Amino acid sequence: MNAPLTSSDERRPSAPWLLALLLAYFAAHVLSRIFVSDALELDEAEQAVWTQQLAAGYGVQPPLYTWLQWGMFRIAGVSVLSLSLLKNALLALTYVFVWLTARRMMAAPLALLASASMLLLPQIGWESQRDLTHSVLVTTLAAATLCIVVRLAQNPPPRLRPALHVALGAAIGLGALSKYSFAMFATALALAVLTTPQMRGVWRTRWIFLSMLVAAAVVAPHALWLVDHWHLASARTLEKMGAAPGVLSGFARGLGSLGNAFAATLAAFALALAAVFGRAAWPRTADAPYAAFWRRYLVALVALLLAMVFVGGASHFKGRWLQPLLFMAPLIYFCGRPDLASHPRRRWLHRTLFALALLFITLLSLRPVFDGWRDRPDELNEPVAELASALIAAGYDGQAPIVTHDKVLAGVLRIRFPRAPVSVWQPDGTALAAMHGRYLLIGKGADGAAFLAHAGVASPRRITLPYRHAKPDHAPIDYVHAFGDGA
Repeated sequence: MNAPLTSSDERRPSAPWLLALLLAYFAAHVLSRIFVSDALELDEAEQAVWTQQLAAGYGVQPPLYTWLQWGMFRIAGVSVLSLSLLKNALLALTYVFVWLTARRMMAAPLALLASASMLLLPQIGWESQRDLTHSVLVTTLAAATLCIVVRLAQNPPPRLRPALHVALGAAIGLGALSKYSFAMFATALALAVLTTPQMRGVWRTRWIFLSMLVAAAVVAPHALWLVDHWHLASARTLEKMGAAPGVLSGFARGLGSLGNAFAATLAAFALALAAVFGRAAWPRTADAPYAAFWRRYLVALVALLLAMVFVGGASHFKGRWLQPLLFMAPLIYFCGRPDLASHPRRRWLHRTLFALALLFITLLSLRPVFDGWRDRPDELNEPVAELASALIAAGYDGQAPIVTHDKVLAGVLRIRFPRAPVSVWQPDGTALAAMHGRYLLIGKGADGAAFLAHAGVASPRRITLPYRHAKPDHAPIDYVHAFGDGA
């Protein structure tokens, strides 16, 4: 079922090039993240706090990413390096899985483009590096699932089928443990497989029951937790989506938001194709392999999303929520355009992607400097090392429990003091009266002062530090802290 290769250049293996480029690109991102700032973004901070213990669930998200981060911390230490290594390893695997899938659908040069062109999807090329975790993992596992499904559809040798079906079940189970939106991807993919004669070999075998069994076994521990914590896991997600079943006035808003999310995901890719190939970008090859499969996948996906609007009442969608659902957009496009393998402008797209990769690394590396220059310092501008030094100078031993009101501050202190238990105070959560021994209370800004006042601290100590790269006249950060002694 592979598309025929048309030249000696197209027969040249692309695997070494792809692996070398991926290694260089993501290694550069890891190095950039380490040297740019020792502070944390929100998602990174949450992982730093959650990984203090293993659990069957962690609030609104499934637990797999946190489990993997826990393991990475055990291997490479509690550090920014460990946070960046895990994310970039997952992103690299996503590109590899898409490339492996594409190699079974099209010529080698187009397969390389189908993978590399995911850079043109902002949620993957930019947002995933900036501050995403669970969305990165679910996209990796969606890509792995798709890769296995396509391999099974191409009549693998009988001796490979059991292993492939075990892998399929594991990928589906792990996908469900990565982010709940994986269920929508899996449903759309299953409908496309079931309704496409070319793909039905995936499920017309007794081994499909093995896949189901493996998936159920992988999901079971978290599913049992979810039964008792359903409201905790679903309330925040429904709130983000503005879900309100039966509210007619929200339909137009939901459709508009969904359309904007699609545009935010695909517009840059479409514009790049138009710029590189001109009018030749859009004609469709009528007999392209897998065209019916992709068409059915997209129809099923759109139907499911519309059901969320009209039945579930969802009125708000974000582009990153579509990341695990549309990551294969370049794969779908090049699968339908085998003629582009010999197009004279194909290498222009190579150069465009290379330039874009360099641009992303440069902009991400300069982001704290740029945020300070425009007088809008962000999390990465926080003076983490200076704060840690000031706390030690104030008498903190680096091991006593830490309680704060701020998630990002909690994560930062967990990285700086990995031997100290760190918790985020909630009005109905952490009971300060139940603390034992010496502990540190710390907050920042007005919210921090209110937190310490609630804890009964009348005169907290203050640490005032400037943001890194901020203008001299920008207001500094006002940290407040106090030491407590539990019974």
